[in-house]
Amino acid sequence: MEDSLYYIVILLVLLVFLLFIKYIKARKKYNNIHSTVRKKEEEKKATAKRRYVTPKMKSYILKRDNYTCQICGISKGLFDSFIPHLGDYLLLEVDHIVPVANGGYGDDENNLQTLCWRCNRKKGNTKTNDEVKRLIDYGIESE
Repeated sequence: MEDSLYYIVILLVLLVFLLFIKYIKARKKYNNIHSTVRKKEEEKKATAKRRYVTPKMKSYILKRDNYTCQICGISKGLFDSFIPHLGDYLLLEVDHIVPVANGGYGDDENNLQTLCWRCNRKKGNTKTNDEVKRLIDYGIESE
């Protein structure tokens, strides 16, 4: 009887030990997954922070560039010369010269420029200003 009780105790101890090892492995796997998720979230936040341009900075960049697209040259002043306040309807955007995806920062005024919405869409985050300039044909067909 004592022998069977001894074996039962040993089996229970082994079972508890195996469950403990399984728990440690599961916890380690959870920590690895949680750590990876946390790192990705931190990277997203860092990217969003680099991408963010404050309204004050946007206003400064637009004024600095005289409300003129730095690629095609269209400007608020040009529109206003035809009809007063028509330039208010020109959609100008502040663009990162070096894209955030390539390491650019949104709070660096030297990395920001004014672009019209068409040039900004053409530029995306893969083309340079010069590449976009070559794409613009101004509706004039060359012979």
